[in-house]
Amino acid sequence: MSKQSNNIMKILTELTIVLTIPTITYGFWGNLKLPFQVVHYRSLFVVVVSLLISLLVW
Repeated sequence: MSKQSNNIMKILTELTIVLTIPTITYGFWGNLKLPFQVVHYRSLFVVVVSLLISLLVW
């Protein structure tokens, strides 16, 4: 039972870390002057960058 609980907590921790990355990326993109901020497709760019970083971390 304890080992199963530890595995569940490990999975939830990993998911939390991976899902926090897009939130941090969107937060920085909205408050700082960053490259590609004047491009019309910047929302798509931010989504792609966030997904790539999340996959890299996963």
